[in-house]
Amino acid sequence: MLTVVSTGLIAFTAPAANAQATRTWVSGVGDDANPCSRTAPCKTFAGAISKTAAGGTISVLDSGGFGALTITKSIVIDGTGAQASLLASGTNGVVVNNPDAEVVLRDVDITGVDSVPGCASLNGVNVVAATSVRLDDVRISGFQRAVNLPVSGSSSDVFVDVTLNRVDAMNNCTAGVAAEPADGKHTRVVLSGSHISTSNQALVAGPGSEVWVSGSSLSLNNVGVVKTNAAVHDMCGNTMVGNATDSAFTDVAAACAPAPTPVTPAPVQVPVQVQVPVYVPTPVPATYCVVPKLTGLTLAKATAALDKAGCDLGKVSRAKAAKSKRGTVLTQAIPAKVETREGTKVAVKVGT
Repeated sequence: MLTVVSTGLIAFTAPAANAQATRTWVSGVGDDANPCSRTAPCKTFAGAISKTAAGGTISVLDSGGFGALTITKSIVIDGTGAQASLLASGTNGVVVNNPDAEVVLRDVDITGVDSVPGCASLNGVNVVAATSVRLDDVRISGFQRAVNLPVSGSSSDVFVDVTLNRVDAMNNCTAGVAAEPADGKHTRVVLSGSHISTSNQALVAGPGSEVWVSGSSLSLNNVGVVKTNAAVHDMCGNTMVGNATDSAFTDVAAACAPAPTPVTPAPVQVPVQVQVPVYVPTPVPATYCVVPKLTGLTLAKATAALDKAGCDLGKVSRAKAAKSKRGTVLTQAIPAKVETREGTKVAVKVGT
């Protein structure tokens, strides 16, 4: 009988020497022999990308020039917080060449340098194949084309999406952005908050491309927009000034239409009415008579009392009366102490 006895030994597997990190670092004083960690950064982007896993990020520790680069996988290159420079002489600055790659370049200066001025360097960013490419706060100068999009290595069944946010492209001989896909290829470009100046053509769009532009300046070029069987849409807030030929966008988004100028209605002419003065006599204050007590007075005394009070003697009638009341006023039509208008006649009855 064969017995198998466990020895209790544990096998250890050493980590692979070429393991890649999801985040690596470069520094102006780094060394590409380093592992590209934060404490042992690499010297160039090319040195770091070989040690960075697909979908990872290369960050810039401090300012420096980090060399031209060919990207064949998804990657983020982030120069935020430092002056991250990439110099190229007679060639491309950055080449993207993988149909499945999603690439982000952030806060990087890409400069073409020639011993003899004249734009001998090819393209600042040359996209041969990718799924998407995004440039944020990238400055490109000194090339034939700042951003070139032939997308010749991409599938004919997909659009390569390119987003250019706050890109400053200046002093590039042929074009700022050239969206001219190879025959049968396609790209969609969004240009936002960017500036393209001092190039022969600011924005070129050819068959297989479509471009949306917002909040951007295409100024001081020979031609602003060149489009051949392609649409370049004005999505508001763009300026084209100082170009020898501004050209025009294919269309303007409805949201960009200026608000209608409010119409101020003409003032209504109200006829002036002439006020004709009307004479109103000043009222004369009325005067009154307080009727005195007349009963018991002789007719003569009653007449005198009425005259003094401002009243007049009215109708005098007669009635039989006791001997003691004969010749005196028996009754008066308006009682004593009543206030009446001056001249009122007060009728009385005298006894006989």
